[in-house]
Amino acid sequence: MDVESPEQVFLRFEDLFNANVDAVFNVAQRLLWNRSDAEDVVQTTFLKALTRIAQLRDDERVRPWLLQIAYRDAIALLRRRRDRPTDPSLLPEWAAVEPGPSDIAIASDMARIVTVALAQLEESERLAVTLRDVEDLPMRDVASIIGIGLSAAKMRVLRGRASLRVALQEDARSGL
Repeated sequence: MDVESPEQVFLRFEDLFNANVDAVFNVAQRLLWNRSDAEDVVQTTFLKALTRIAQLRDDERVRPWLLQIAYRDAIALLRRRRDRPTDPSLLPEWAAVEPGPSDIAIASDMARIVTVALAQLEESERLAVTLRDVEDLPMRDVASIIGIGLSAAKMRVLRGRASLRVALQEDARSGL
């Protein structure tokens, strides 16, 4: 069994961080709806990963492993702050990076509409849709991260997509 040197561990961790930090942040942000809390979850996730990186054997499972850590940390944080509800109208607008003015306006409107519609979903459906459709994870990994069976994960994604479709259609009819 090869033992990695501290430099090798650091380089491996740096690659792991760079490849997954955005996905970890997105999962935390979609669950917590608070940038500061999401950043805290990212930090704790990667600290936990750093302490356990030597135990990691299958590089194919790194992303689901990290997202599962982030999911559990975010849920723990939600449980600690249950008494502090978050108003979806206070959420930031999302905008595209460096496009033209019309692209910025369209992307901002679309992001706001989708964010509002996502906020209307049940938490379990919102997370399943985010992991599958935003993070583009295989259904097996979605199930693993959430801690449910494959069939249940497929049903959550299906129901979440249906709920999102209904919410978007209602918003379109109301002229949001």
